[in-house]
Amino acid sequence: MYNYNIFNENWLRNMNTDNNLGMNNVVETKLFYPTEAYNSGNLYSNLYSQYKNYKPAVLTARNEKEQLLLELSRLSFAAHELNLYLDLYPNDETMLALFNDYRSETNALIKQYEGKYGPLSISGNGLENTPFSWQKTTWPWEDRYYV
Repeated sequence: MYNYNIFNENWLRNMNTDNNLGMNNVVETKLFYPTEAYNSGNLYSNLYSQYKNYKPAVLTARNEKEQLLLELSRLSFAAHELNLYLDLYPNDETMLALFNDYRSETNALIKQYEGKYGPLSISGNGLENTPFSWQKTTWPWEDRYYV
C-alpha cells in the first residue's frame, strides 16, 4: 500500500506556507496523514474540532480488495482537500507538490485496483472491450459480506 515514510513527518505536520494573497503574514498549516484525515473528515489538524467526546471510527479492511478501496479513498480525500486549498492558494508550491504526490499515488492505486477487480468509474480501462469486465465481477455491495 501507500508508503507514508516518503514524507518527513515534521515537514508534513508543521508545514509553513505563504498565504499567496499578497499579505505578509504566514499561515501555519498542520496536516493529518491521509488515514487520520479520512477518519476525522478533515485534512487540517489545526482546524479539526472534535465534537464532545466523539471518537472517529477506525476503518479496517477484511481483504485485499477492501484494503485497496480504503487506501484509494484515503488518498483521494487528501488530494481533494489539497485541491480545494490550491484553489485559494495556487502559488503554494509545497502543497502543490504534496497534491501531485497524492494524485500520482491515487492514479497508481486506481490502475492496480482496476487491473485486479475491474473498473471503478466510466473512465476505467476495463471498459475498452466487450463484454465489459464489470459484467464478470461483483460490485462492492454485492460481496457476500454485505448481503
